[in-house]
Amino acid sequence: MAASGCEEGGWKQTLLLRLRDRNRVQTHFFADVIQAHNKLFESADTLKSQNVQLQLQTERLKQDKLDLEVKVLDSSANSGTGKGEKTQALEQKLFKLQEELTELHRRKGENAQQIIDLNSALQEKEKVLAEKENRLLDTETHLEALKAECRNLEQAILEKDALHQALRDEHQALQMTFSALEDKLRKTQAENQDLVERWLQQKSRDADKMNFENDQMARKRQAKLQRELAEAAKEPSPPLMDKSPENGQPDPMVPPGSPITKMFNSSTSEAPVNPGHVGFIESIAGLLAGKKRSSSHDDGFEPQTSAAGAPPRHYVTVTLPSTAIHKADGHDGEVNAVRFSPSGRIVATGGTDRKLKLWEIMNRKLDSKAVLTGSNAGIMSVEFDPQENYILGASNDFASRVWSVADYRLRHTLTGHSGRVMAAKFLGDSSRVVSGSHDRTLKIWDLRSRACIRTIFAGSSCNDLVTSDLSGTNIISGHFDKRIRFWDTRAESSANEITLQGKITSLDLSLDNKYLLSCSRDDSLKLIDLRMNQVTGTFCADGFKVGCDWTRTIFSPDAQYVVAGSSDGSIFIWNITTFRLEKTLKEHNSSVIACSWHPSGMMMVSCDKNKKVTLWSDM
Repeated sequence: MAASGCEEGGWKQTLLLRLRDRNRVQTHFFADVIQAHNKLFESADTLKSQNVQLQLQTERLKQDKLDLEVKVLDSSANSGTGKGEKTQALEQKLFKLQEELTELHRRKGENAQQIIDLNSALQEKEKVLAEKENRLLDTETHLEALKAECRNLEQAILEKDALHQALRDEHQALQMTFSALEDKLRKTQAENQDLVERWLQQKSRDADKMNFENDQMARKRQAKLQRELAEAAKEPSPPLMDKSPENGQPDPMVPPGSPITKMFNSSTSEAPVNPGHVGFIESIAGLLAGKKRSSSHDDGFEPQTSAAGAPPRHYVTVTLPSTAIHKADGHDGEVNAVRFSPSGRIVATGGTDRKLKLWEIMNRKLDSKAVLTGSNAGIMSVEFDPQENYILGASNDFASRVWSVADYRLRHTLTGHSGRVMAAKFLGDSSRVVSGSHDRTLKIWDLRSRACIRTIFAGSSCNDLVTSDLSGTNIISGHFDKRIRFWDTRAESSANEITLQGKITSLDLSLDNKYLLSCSRDDSLKLIDLRMNQVTGTFCADGFKVGCDWTRTIFSPDAQYVVAGSSDGSIFIWNITTFRLEKTLKEHNSSVIACSWHPSGMMMVSCDKNKKVTLWSDM
């Protein structure tokens, strides 16, 4: 009971203190008005009392006047002329009283006017007081609304705290799950590595066994051949001139009197020949002819061909561009990609307007040839196949598409990524495609079956990729986590990786596949020697800034220069041998995204974020 009494006294004391604080705060703003109001009432009361006194004094004077008049009349009737002087004195006194009465009337009028003015001022003050009270009510209403909002916000904060705690708990649970899965992944990778090693060992044993069997078979064939030669040498034949099996002339590769010469002479003479030896003699002739052909190749008469069977590339003389000979509005938005065809006859561009455009160079100008549609979002990269039959475009709608160059028709739509596709390249030939996406995967597609035949989990968003050989087994990808990864399509995991100082935006290979050029967001280009698997040089310059995460850089056709666009609209060209800046081109007004060099090395084309496509030449 005592405790409840203390609690009751405490809340009453608190309520009293709050009421006093409220009274002090609210009366503080109206103290001047209340004081002026009280003064006005005091002045009005004073004036009213003064007015009453004046009225009383006036009535008294009027009564005195009447009394004096009566006395004057009485005195005039009783006394006559002897009392004229008193009458005159009384008249003078009456005149003074009248003047005093007039002055009192004047003062009464002034007091009445002052009362009217004070009443007007009082009304004005009452109006101000009413306005203050209204404002006070509005302020109290607003204060209550703010208090209610504060309570709502406090409740929202409590709910957010509870949600945050739940998310933290969920994050911890997911982190534990992730750690468990990571351990499981490491164990699985270790098991996979062990299985791969065991599989390789088994393949090695199988190869050794096969080599052993081949050696045994070769030794058996050699022994059989020696036996047949010995039997053929024992058979008698008439002596004839040793002749070549091809033209009947002496064969310098076969010594006279050898068993092979004897067999051949016996087969070409009129003497009867053992039919069982005919096939053997023909096989020996074939061996001799093959040996002669191989010897001619060894002497330097082998026709030179490339790895794909095509004639070798001729040496290209590159001239550095210096003048913008034509400038066109390429797209209705940013132009993200540009690429010359392998023959240089066509230029392809891709933009954020969801179109892929083909251009021809006519009279040193870019002439629009075709517009390829079908994409549902911006085109991020374009690529021709080696035969220029197809063109490949990567799109922000999570897909890649293949069009035919001859009729401009959409042939394939490759869907399966869960993020925008930043790069896509033909893999080896025109039947396979590899694509890299922001969903952290690389996908290999078979255009004949129109299906994804393999998915590579890269671990980071892919911004660009290249294929390093014609067999289509090696892929190099550049990623958001600043790493360049090397993939062998025959293996499950990355074969190697190189870490740089910035997010990778672009990759390009030299024609001999010996050097890799990378561009990163640390505003530098790196030259990587693939034979040593290390960075051999860095290209940078004052004013060079990489404008976006998909800024592309390329080698010149002779691999003597590298070119890249900057965020200020400049194009920088460096020399690979000296790593020095050779030339800076300025024509664009916005960030240059991509450049492409003509295969002949005589022209270059560039594109920017302001819809422009520019053709460059040295004159």
